[in-house]
Amino acid sequence: MLKGLPFPKRARFIFLEGQFGTEVFWTRLVEAVGSASPAYAAALAGVRARGGIVTRKQFDIACGSPVRQDGQLSAETVLERLRSVRLLHSEEIEGYGECIALDGARGDLVARASLKARQITEDLLIEATRGWLGRMNWASPKATSIRNDATPQFATFRFDICGPCYLRPLTRHQNNKINPGFLVADIVLGARLDEQEVAPFIRKCEMLSYLKGIRPFMPMLIAEGFSPEALRACRSEGIVATTPESLFGRDVARGLKDLLETLSRAGAVAATNPKKIEHLFTSLSSIEGAATNLRGALFELIVGHMVRSIEGGSIDIGDIARDLKTGEQREIDVRLVKERNVTIIECKGYQPTTTVTADEIDSWLKKKVPVIDRAHRQQPRFDGMPLTFEFWTCGTFDDDALQLLKETSERVQKYNLAWRDGTAVREYAKELKAAGIRKILDEHYFNHVLAQLPVTVEDLAIEVQPQRNSRRRVERLIVTEEDDGMARLLEEL
Repeated sequence: MLKGLPFPKRARFIFLEGQFGTEVFWTRLVEAVGSASPAYAAALAGVRARGGIVTRKQFDIACGSPVRQDGQLSAETVLERLRSVRLLHSEEIEGYGECIALDGARGDLVARASLKARQITEDLLIEATRGWLGRMNWASPKATSIRNDATPQFATFRFDICGPCYLRPLTRHQNNKINPGFLVADIVLGARLDEQEVAPFIRKCEMLSYLKGIRPFMPMLIAEGFSPEALRACRSEGIVATTPESLFGRDVARGLKDLLETLSRAGAVAATNPKKIEHLFTSLSSIEGAATNLRGALFELIVGHMVRSIEGGSIDIGDIARDLKTGEQREIDVRLVKERNVTIIECKGYQPTTTVTADEIDSWLKKKVPVIDRAHRQQPRFDGMPLTFEFWTCGTFDDDALQLLKETSERVQKYNLAWRDGTAVREYAKELKAAGIRKILDEHYFNHVLAQLPVTVEDLAIEVQPQRNSRRRVERLIVTEEDDGMARLLEEL
């Protein structure tokens, strides 16, 4: 008899001792969970719909169970019981903390890449949806919370998006005041949802409808597509089931899908298809804030393409280095292997005005570099190969950061240390034969007013004129290269 996973009405899952852990055992257990317990089935389906792995925070959103509600299993209880029978497990992933995965996704590099790709793409769509809701007057963007800002919660359940809605059917009048209803939404990208995979969201809506005293709400589920059965199930519960294409058009929907696929196989794209990077910036440019989100996500691909094209060799992007002795793991942004040399590059696609501080460099040197270094020395593939660690940024380094890098480079003997700021990255890109990547860097990474100026502003003093003439005047401007048009532009600021 299986312990740790009680079923409704005191039912028990019984098996022969020799069957435990076999394929037949797991198949029958999943079937029993699905048919006997909606709470367990919804949790498994919610994680499966999201590629088999979610962050711990997002499990509460995906599982279909309340944070806390009388007479119902909480999300925490469902998780603990499913972990106790190994249908789910927890693992730490750099950058995301504790993550919850189906047992088949344990340690799977593909699942990790899928998680990162889906997180970036969904975050972009969630932010775009918040803006769309505001433009349609469905919900105020300023009052609408999304999962990156906090954990949006309506009554006893958590969602990806939650905000007050002033549409007439949802509002109530009380004491000469208008009380808004709420709009709640979840977003799932990467798959066409079937009836089982929409069940967690439907379950949340049904259980909310049983509560007394809650405000009216409009539920929305956004996914790449729905099976006919899933669509009928959502519509029968009054749920707005829609797609990115319906909300933002075919080009944006195609761009989101391409972004998800590109980030899931970043190494291959960086090596063979750099034009896809420019296509992503173009197709998603209509989404407010997209360029900022894409800048960091795609900088690794750009760096990977540059080093492979200029240096030769082979590249890996997003690989995981694991220290076999301690179990610690760190993600590698870009790794170049050429002949008997290994270069590990940390990529920061910051804005050109961003300054890398000594604290950031210190964290990289103490928390990331040592683990990656040990992990490589433990692998026969890299045995005896010289290691170089490089830190690339589109911004600049402050004086303390540069001093720390120089001192460490002189002191450490077991690996080499190098770094490039935005200027050095641009110079390196000039070695590329094709102009495509240079164009992307200039337009999307160094497209800043100061980065574009062919002048050096040594001192810029601004005097505010009296109120009757509010124009500003540049007192002193030192121009190192002639550019009359740019000088006139500055004088008009």
